[in-house]
Amino acid sequence: MSDTSRARGFLIGLTGCAYAIVPILAWFVGLSVDLRGFAQPIGAALVFLMVLGPLCHWRRIPSLKCIVECTGFGVLLTAPLVVSTYVAFALKQPLQDQQLLQLDRRLGIDWLSLIAFFDTNPLLAKSLTFAYQTFHLQLLFLPVLLSLCGQRARAYQIVGTYGLICVIASIITIWYPALGTYTDFAVSPHDLKNINGMLGVEYVPQIVAVRDDPNFILQLQYASGIISFPSVHAAVAVLCSWGAWIIRWIRFPMIFLNALMLLSAITEGGHYVVDLVAGIGVAGFSIAFVLYISRGGSVQFYPGKTRSGFSTLASDR
Repeated sequence: MSDTSRARGFLIGLTGCAYAIVPILAWFVGLSVDLRGFAQPIGAALVFLMVLGPLCHWRRIPSLKCIVECTGFGVLLTAPLVVSTYVAFALKQPLQDQQLLQLDRRLGIDWLSLIAFFDTNPLLAKSLTFAYQTFHLQLLFLPVLLSLCGQRARAYQIVGTYGLICVIASIITIWYPALGTYTDFAVSPHDLKNINGMLGVEYVPQIVAVRDDPNFILQLQYASGIISFPSVHAAVAVLCSWGAWIIRWIRFPMIFLNALMLLSAITEGGHYVVDLVAGIGVAGFSIAFVLYISRGGSVQFYPGKTRSGFSTLASDR
């Protein structure tokens, strides 16, 4: 079995497990979900997969089939992954903002001074805002580019690893729920000159509601990225940098973009610096795990020679 087949199998298996387990967890914690909002993207993704997937297979266009499946399963994974983050907060464990703040201080981080520095540099602040907003675009278009360049295994690995990152982040945040730095420091985004800190506070009402409102219903159109520790933005910055490394001509531009996205989690997402450290760790573990699965028990972060002397890229073509 090739790396591509194993990576594809992991992605399909992860999606199936998410749909089998997450609804049970939501019922167990008493989280009400408006299924109508989730039905449209789920239905569209299923039609996309069931119509175009077999067509690409029949026409023997493996790159296009990979694009269809990465896109379709990526959209399918969105619903249970969003619900899983709310399940974590619905368990109502004590908020950990003060503990995360203390960890930042042990690292020598003064968050207020850091924000003040970024806010007094307009070009840097705007660059961070732009980089933060590329989160979904990178996850959508990087697998497409990898597929077109013949790196189908890496394309499937990107989507599967992202799903695993979100699963691990949801599990960790059960014990480390937090409202974030803007709320903890009582900093209003309106007081900032160049940083757009609104994204660092807009999710707070959702956290409060899922924890304290007995009548709360999760609706997709109002759902937010509510996880603070670990930072999923930081994890995805590492993931996309690793994913793009295999294509030489975009390698360093992607690293630069994702270095900015990593930092933007502080200014735009209201994250503690320790959230970024944890996100990097989760990304590293998730990448290694998916590589181990998709390469039949061996981990190589970059293409190289196998024991037989052939490039590992050969199995992907």
